[in-house]
Amino acid sequence: MLNVLALVPDYVEKPSGGLGEQFRNIMNFLDTKVNYYICGYPEKNNLINYKSVINPFFEFNHAALNTIFGQSLYFQKALEHKANFDIIHAFDWSTFTSGVLCSWHLKKPLICTVQLSLHQLNQTGIFYCHDPNTIDGKSINDLQIYFEAFGLEYANRIIHVSQYYADKYPQFKHKSETLYNGLNINEWIPKNKPNLPGKNKNKFCYIGRASPMKGLELIFNSQIPDDIDFYFVVSPKNSEEPYFSLIKKMCNNRNIFHIPGLYGQDKVDFLFSMDGVVMPSRHEPFGIVALEALISENLFITTANGGIKEIVQDIEYFHINSSEDLFKSFLIASNLSDADKKRIKQRGKERALNFDWKIISEKLYNIYLQVKNEKYHRNRITGCG
Repeated sequence: MLNVLALVPDYVEKPSGGLGEQFRNIMNFLDTKVNYYICGYPEKNNLINYKSVINPFFEFNHAALNTIFGQSLYFQKALEHKANFDIIHAFDWSTFTSGVLCSWHLKKPLICTVQLSLHQLNQTGIFYCHDPNTIDGKSINDLQIYFEAFGLEYANRIIHVSQYYADKYPQFKHKSETLYNGLNINEWIPKNKPNLPGKNKNKFCYIGRASPMKGLELIFNSQIPDDIDFYFVVSPKNSEEPYFSLIKKMCNNRNIFHIPGLYGQDKVDFLFSMDGVVMPSRHEPFGIVALEALISENLFITTANGGIKEIVQDIEYFHINSSEDLFKSFLIASNLSDADKKRIKQRGKERALNFDWKIISEKLYNIYLQVKNEKYHRNRITGCG
């Protein structure tokens, strides 16, 4: 068994993004080969079901403080555990610096997974949880970008969740791997028919975060046809303003509704009850929601930005660039013949079946075996190596 220290900046049982989904599934599929020692966020003892857990640190109320002080707290908590780790695996940029420090201190190789690159996000004009036009905001943003760059430079391996991301870092090509996210295909089966508000036959939804990178303006500025029931499946947690307030304002108790977030089987059942899913992201490193939409036999309406483009290649989908495109897509999708709907949905489902966590987890395990005996990288902070 390999012992892997996993620095996981997301909730594991009720994930707020693709990172939590990724780690939970990988851990479950590798449970006979890897002992994961988790250092991560607490939420109602959400880590209690796992056998190898480091006590999670205190969570600050301000996201910027989490990323700044969290680096040192992750490092401190990880070193309190006396396990003989084989590998350090930092899951995303907000644990990269602590990963480098753990790697140096424990003299073990480091793997960094880039779920969300702040550098790439900033290039789209979107910033993380603060205004970079203020003095404090600019300083925090610069520091967060440094966390990311530091991890990329000193990692033994960099794992990107899409080829789109990997191509953005040609300087690290020699130590980079592209490892897509996926689905637990054997468990993605509907069991119950949810009792949903709305009386229309055609049902579409947006499911995800209320965040500027998700491109929700395309929905806010689009007309939703009266013969469509539309659902915003958005948790108040990790939502940003004014996006969450605009979602609530748009809901009209007639054909537009808000559902506060769905997990596990509830999410599976809900998606299988939809006819289509809208994913209007301005920036998307990969897009697990896209896979979930397709395997649930939905028509898919998307901007196809970033990693989503790799998911939808060779299938039929509705490509949107504007609110007008979205409205037209609603009309066309709602009036497709049953035969056309079945053909499009089946092709999408077949595409999603190519992204299986079981296969992806085995690929990650092979990467672990490759780096297990590699030397950790010397770094400038300690001057040692």
